[in-house]
Amino acid sequence: MISFALPRGGDVRLRIFDVRGRCVRSLLDGQVAAGEGAVVWRGRDDQGRQLADGVYFYRLEHAGRTLTRKLLLVR
Repeated sequence: MISFALPRGGDVRLRIFDVRGRCVRSLLDGQVAAGEGAVVWRGRDDQGRQLADGVYFYRLEHAGRTLTRKLLLVR
């Protein structure tokens, strides 16, 4: 689960990247209201295929700012 808090509503993009920098999953791309939110990523790519365990990164873009964090996928 990826949790976040937005100071104001607006366009939000939340994407998952592999260690090579390729976007493997787009979780959000549109309007989101201000406040706290969360998105569940089940370790699948945009085609629904299960991804390998390992290190991934998520990037949250909102209001001209970008937040990138590392995550570990383990089953």
